[in-house]
Amino acid sequence: MSGVLRGEPNDEAGRLTSMTKSPSCHRWGRCTSVLLSLTIVFALVLASCGSGGRETVGTGGDPEDGSSAEVALEVECGSSVFDVNDFADAPPAVSLPDGPAGATDDAGAPAFDPSQAWKVVHQSGQRVDLLRELEEPLDTGGGDVRTHEARALEQITGANNVPDGTWLLTSAGACVPRLITDNDLGYADLTLAEKPSPDATAIELLVRERACASGAPATGRIEMMELRETPEQVSIRIGVRPRDGDQTCPSNPQTPFVVEFSEPLAERTVVDASVVPPRVVLVDKDV
Repeated sequence: MSGVLRGEPNDEAGRLTSMTKSPSCHRWGRCTSVLLSLTIVFALVLASCGSGGRETVGTGGDPEDGSSAEVALEVECGSSVFDVNDFADAPPAVSLPDGPAGATDDAGAPAFDPSQAWKVVHQSGQRVDLLRELEEPLDTGGGDVRTHEARALEQITGANNVPDGTWLLTSAGACVPRLITDNDLGYADLTLAEKPSPDATAIELLVRERACASGAPATGRIEMMELRETPEQVSIRIGVRPRDGDQTCPSNPQTPFVVEFSEPLAERTVVDASVVPPRVVLVDKDV
């Protein structure tokens, strides 16, 4: 192979993935997603709606119930997986030893600018993951708002274009930290189809699947992972069950999905709790 990096379709913008024989199961000794325990405390009633491909999810139970879902601490941002509680105190990139500190991209340029606020969220003898918060979020539309930039540096072995032991940039791009759970549901971007009225007892979401799905809608594959109502907000987590078989990666359409509340929305905000920190779900700019 003559190149080290390639673009990944339908992934975080600008994300690059190694083409060399670098470690692929670098994280927790697994090549699959990290598994976490997530207790769902509300009974969710799922039903399909026969109009316009919409789906409806039932109410989230008693909003005064003092119990809540256990929040996962591990998040994924780009190709990096880390404990979000450790980010504030993570060491700066300037603390890296000479090997990863001198990493370059495929063209020989420095892999990162040490004057920027990069933090080390993972470090091993073969891989280092860096993360920094963007000065301004990158809004690409459809609810896809990236707040951070991630870069992965790996010690390369077995490549024919660089000596063994060379540290290279193998992944880079803007991302948003997303909670990792113990199921196989994929990530989704959320917007509101329209601004709900205070007396609304349901909202229509527009759900865009992030995984490759051959451009197909997510009808019948959207699942509610968490629905929690408080006097101040309605917190939701939504996932999409992947399609079977190989998929191509054009842009996926938005799929309508209706969420019902136990009482009128009033002045409460609707937040997407699958990202960290939870983000207010806004009306789609293209509606």
